[in-house]
Amino acid sequence: MIDYRRIFLVLQATLILTTLLAAEPRARRVPSGPADTMYYNGKIITMWGEQPVVEAVTIADGRFLAVGTTQEVGRTIGPRTVQIDLDGKTVVPGLIDAHVHAIMAGLAERDGEIPIMKSFGDIRAYVERAVRSMPADELIFIPKVYSTRLTERRYPTRWELDEFSGDHKVMLDNGYSSALNSAALRAVDVDRDTPEPANGKIIRNDDGEPTGLILGARQIVSGLIEQRQFSDEDRLWALRKMQKAYSGAGLTSVIDRALRPEGIRTYQRLWERGEMQVRTNMTVLLSGEEPIEQLLEQTERFAPLTGFGDDFLRVGGLKVVLDGGILIGTAYLRTPYGTHTEVYGYDDPDFRGVLRLPREKLFKWVQFGAKLGWQMSAHTTGGGSTDLLLEAFEAADREESIRDRRFTLIHSNFQNEQSIRKAKELGVLVDVQPAWYHLDGPALSEVLGPERMKTFQPLKSLFDAGLIVAGGTDHMIKFDSRTAINPYHPFYGMWMTITRKTITGEVYSPEQRLTREQALKMWTWNAAYHSFDEEVKGSIEPGKLADMVVISMDYLTCPERQIKDIEAVRTIVGGKVVYEREK
Repeated sequence: MIDYRRIFLVLQATLILTTLLAAEPRARRVPSGPADTMYYNGKIITMWGEQPVVEAVTIADGRFLAVGTTQEVGRTIGPRTVQIDLDGKTVVPGLIDAHVHAIMAGLAERDGEIPIMKSFGDIRAYVERAVRSMPADELIFIPKVYSTRLTERRYPTRWELDEFSGDHKVMLDNGYSSALNSAALRAVDVDRDTPEPANGKIIRNDDGEPTGLILGARQIVSGLIEQRQFSDEDRLWALRKMQKAYSGAGLTSVIDRALRPEGIRTYQRLWERGEMQVRTNMTVLLSGEEPIEQLLEQTERFAPLTGFGDDFLRVGGLKVVLDGGILIGTAYLRTPYGTHTEVYGYDDPDFRGVLRLPREKLFKWVQFGAKLGWQMSAHTTGGGSTDLLLEAFEAADREESIRDRRFTLIHSNFQNEQSIRKAKELGVLVDVQPAWYHLDGPALSEVLGPERMKTFQPLKSLFDAGLIVAGGTDHMIKFDSRTAINPYHPFYGMWMTITRKTITGEVYSPEQRLTREQALKMWTWNAAYHSFDEEVKGSIEPGKLADMVVISMDYLTCPERQIKDIEAVRTIVGGKVVYEREK
C-alpha cells in the first residue's frame, strides 16, 4: 500500500531544505590527486583574481585540481595522467549563456532550415516554396519575423501576403505580434467589426479594414498557434541537437528562461538518459494573465523550488511576462512611443505599450513567490515595466529582505540613473541581450530619438554601479550560432558589447563600451552568479567544475574586429571533451 503521508512529508522536507539553500552559493570541492588530465603550454584566462592568466591546469574527478605554472600543476600528475599540449592556444572558462530557449529554437527547424528573413522578397520566396509543398489546409508559419530587421522597415499587409499565398493560411509571428494573410484572418474570425482587444491592437487601414497585423492579444491567434503540434520525441530531438550546437559554440552552461511543464519533462528525460552535455538552469514560466487566485495557486503548487537539482540540471527562478517587446512596439515605456512608429505598423502618439500584469496583481505575485523561496524574475523590455517591477521587488523587500535572493530583471533594455540605483540597493541582477542593440539599434533610434537611446543598454553604467550583468541572447530560432534569432555565439555577443557597433555601423553612446575583461565576465562569472553557481562555475580555480573552452585566437590581444570570429576548438565539460572542431 502506498504511504501518501510519508511521500508528502519527504517532499515537504525536501522543499524546506531547498528553500534554505536557494539563496546560498554552492560549495566548491578540491578533488584529491593524482590528476586524470593535464593541459599545459597554453594561455589560460582564468577569470580568477589571484592568477588571471596561467599556462597549465590539472583535472581530477570532473573538477580543477591545480591551476598555475606547468611546474606547479605538474606536481599533481601521476603515471596515468593524460597530458595534453595546448601548443600556445588560449583557453577561457566554460562559457554561459544566461538566456536561451533551446527546445523552441530546435523545434523551429524540425522540418528543415528556416532562412533569415531580411526583406519581403525573402518572405515571398519562403511562402511560395511552402505553397508548392504543403497541403492547402495547413498553416504556413514563419517564426520570429521582426520589422526592425526587414529592409522595408514594416510588416507586409494581408493583401501583400495574399499575392503569393493562394488559399493557404500564412502567419508571420514573433511571440508578441503577428502578421496574417486574409485566409488566416478569416480562420481567427477577425474582420472590420471585431472589437479592439484590451491587451493589444488590431491594426486597421483608413477604411477600418484589418491590415493583418495584430499586436499583443495572443488569445486572438491562439487557435492558429495550437495547430502546430509537437510530440515529446520532437522536443527531445530538438533539445539533444541544440545542446550539441551549443557545445560547438563553446557554451558549457545555459539558463533556459521560459520553461513550462512539457519543456521541463524534456530536460528530465535527457538528464535521465545521461545525455546532458550542457549544464542547464531552468527558469519556470507562468502565465500571468489568469486571475490572481489562479496565478498564486500555480505558484504554490509548483515544486521543487529554486536550487533543486544537480550539477547538470537545476531549477532556477520563477518568471512571468510583464510587458511586450521593444522590437514590435509593445514594450511598456516610461513615455509614449510618439509619432515615428511606422516600423511598428501603428499611429498612436499616446501609446506606451502593453502592461500584461496590473500593478496590484504583480505586487501580490512577487511577494507570494518570495515568501515561498523562489528567485523571482519577469520579462521586462521597457523602462516603464522595469520601474514597476523594481517597485514590486522593493515592496517584497519591505516584508522580508530580498537582497541576497538575486531577483532578476530579464531584458531590462532601458535603465536610467534611478532604476540602476534601486537595482543595486536591492541586489537585483540584470539579464541583457546585446544582439538587440546590434541588430535593431538603427531602427529603434528612428522611433525613440537620441535622448531615450542614451538609456538603451547602458552596459558600462551598469558595471560601474556594481550590478551583476549577465550575457544572454534570447536565442529562439535556428541552429546556426551567428545567423540564429537571436545569434547565440558568445564571442559575437562579446564583440557587440566591446565595440557597440550596430549592423549598419553606427555607434550609439560609445561611452557605454565594455572592456574585453568585462565582456568575458558577462558570459562567465556573472552568468554563473545568476544561478547561484559562482562557487562552482564561471572561472578556472581549484575545486570548481572543470568546464573550459580552447579557442582559436587570443581573446585578450587579437585585433578587436576579429573577436566576433573566434571559434571554439575544444569544449570541455566536467573534464570531458564534448566538442572538438574538425581540422
